[in-house]
Amino acid sequence: MENNFKKNYVAVIGGSVSGSQAANILAEKGYSVVVFEMNDLPYGKIEDGLPKWHVNLRDKQEKSIDQKLSHPNIYFVPRAKIGRDIEFEEILNDWGFSIIIFANGAWKDRALPIEGIDKFINNGLVYQNTLLYWYNHKHEPDYKGLKFELKDRSIVIGGGLSSLDVMKLGMIELVQNALKKEKGIDIDMFTFEKKGIAKVLNEIGLTLKDLNLYGMTLVYRRNATDMPLKSPKDNTEENINKAREVSDKLLKKYAENFLFHFIPLSSPIDKVEENGKLKGIVFQKNEIINGKLQTKKEDTFVLETPMLISSIGSLPEMINGLTYQNSLLKMVGKNGYQVDGFPNVFAIGNAVTGKGNIRESKKHGVLMTNKIIDDHMKTSDFFEEWLSVYNEGIEEDVMEQVCEIENEILAKDSMSDSVFQNISDRTKAYQEKVGYGNYQEWIRTKTPVRLENIE
Repeated sequence: MENNFKKNYVAVIGGSVSGSQAANILAEKGYSVVVFEMNDLPYGKIEDGLPKWHVNLRDKQEKSIDQKLSHPNIYFVPRAKIGRDIEFEEILNDWGFSIIIFANGAWKDRALPIEGIDKFINNGLVYQNTLLYWYNHKHEPDYKGLKFELKDRSIVIGGGLSSLDVMKLGMIELVQNALKKEKGIDIDMFTFEKKGIAKVLNEIGLTLKDLNLYGMTLVYRRNATDMPLKSPKDNTEENINKAREVSDKLLKKYAENFLFHFIPLSSPIDKVEENGKLKGIVFQKNEIINGKLQTKKEDTFVLETPMLISSIGSLPEMINGLTYQNSLLKMVGKNGYQVDGFPNVFAIGNAVTGKGNIRESKKHGVLMTNKIIDDHMKTSDFFEEWLSVYNEGIEEDVMEQVCEIENEILAKDSMSDSVFQNISDRTKAYQEKVGYGNYQEWIRTKTPVRLENIE
């Protein structure tokens, strides 16, 4: 490695799939890389954006990130959120990095488009990222975060695989708690997720009605066929229609297995409150004419609910000092990697696209379609293989992006000894400030208590 050493420091903001891949590529090329991670752990949505039953997927993906970030040329700085713990201007002007790469993903929930609804946040209204964090960590003995009790007849607004995971965790939680309370029966989460609620209840001779449950309802502004559950192989009419059929089939399979209700072609437009509490949601009926969504004027309805869950996607959090356009970083340059206004600042992955909800890589469309339409397929098996393929696609994209970004580094002179030492000293000081020693030990001590999936 010494023969390949280059006197340039690169900052990577975010340590998950995109960030760890970018950092490792540059480290392998001989650059020194500082990875600023806002959390204790660098795993992003793998840790806190997927329900905790994805044990094998989580462990595989996190091990891959650990291997990449363990490179001797990479200096990991946890608990360093840009804009909260360290200002962007400080990173840009005081540290002296050759290049700064944003790979911090999309963590801010899109605001639900109902005027005044946010006054009920965490008190009648729960956003998806908050809900998933609670669900994934509530079993930990030292958990001190927000606590929720999922309610029967809750409404989830949204579409896509992330929304289906919200429906699954919500229904599993409801049925688990009702079984304990009404029948004294304790069945673990993994059994429900693997078999489906319908099958588990059938095996013990019970129904939702026996448990005094109605179930949760998913409301989507379009039809099930329009859900972004399956991307077409290409833009031909035949493959677009096939993808639509697969999305419809997958939604119906989830609803059948996990006993939730689905209402299509409905958009939330207003709230109903009583005595300062959220009581219901007013929906506008929609129709699709020539492929375009149209509202059916004067055609509205109200759904009463004790709890509203918003699952309409995520956006990157805005950082002071950067330029945004339509809630996303404003990008320039022929490849769209360079952040507007800064010749040495770039962005990759969800920090650019804002696709905070995990979506499918089109290049693997045929493989995934064959798995979905198999009647014996388990939905969890599909998701885990699909996400692995998706992350492989991200890594390929990042490799291409970073190779082009490296040209910007090569165009620069090597750092002076004083600038190089300044970055080294600042990095070490910040690591010491948060109690960080080395990567392996930090990960070992900060990894939370895991639930064991006993097959």
